[in-house]
Amino acid sequence: TLVADVSMGKVGAVFALEASRLSRSNTDWHRLLELCALTGTLISDEDGCYDPADFNDQLLLGLKGTMSQAELHFLRARLQGGKLNKAKKGELRSPLPVGYVYDDLGRPVIDPDAEVHGAVTVLFQAFRDTGSAYGVMGHFRRHGLLFPKRAYGGVWNGKLLWGRLSHSRVLGVLKNPAYAGVYVYGRYSYRKHLAVDGHIQYTTVCQPMEAWPVLLKDHHEGYLTWET
Repeated sequence: TLVADVSMGKVGAVFALEASRLSRSNTDWHRLLELCALTGTLISDEDGCYDPADFNDQLLLGLKGTMSQAELHFLRARLQGGKLNKAKKGELRSPLPVGYVYDDLGRPVIDPDAEVHGAVTVLFQAFRDTGSAYGVMGHFRRHGLLFPKRAYGGVWNGKLLWGRLSHSRVLGVLKNPAYAGVYVYGRYSYRKHLAVDGHIQYTTVCQPMEAWPVLLKDHHEGYLTWET
């Protein structure tokens, strides 16, 4: 809205508490400066008033925008560093896979619900007997068994929902190291790429085990041993 009003000559001056915080993106910031210079719009903050058509003012405003973007990088690095340090101690909490809950001290423990515990145990036993994820699905369907899933978000947030077991669900359980009592951080990474329409999309990429930054064995009670 601001850029549209500036480009149509409706704005005489843009006031901001701090010009560097008006935009966190250099692309947006320099576009705004260019339009302000063309329309004779001033930019003012607590440090002074700037004319983007003036070279010296434009240089200073560009520097403020660059500093703002750099600040975002430092903030993100500190936050990620804090998360990693907490994860290295096994204290960074994340949604637990079905079959586990947090106790009063915030530690992951096996779900005391006998039905949930039994369903997970049956899944692993069925895999031992059949040797395949499809075999596990067949076992559950032949015996009319359902498998729980914990909902996150919405009206069902935190509640257990029971449904038919899918192939991807079986693989998700079989490949989750939490069931072997292992705490892991960094199993997945996110890569950015441009979509056909020009928007930025994020793709989840599964990392190989040797690339996991944190892997703590015997962190909590497991349904399986790590060797299994």
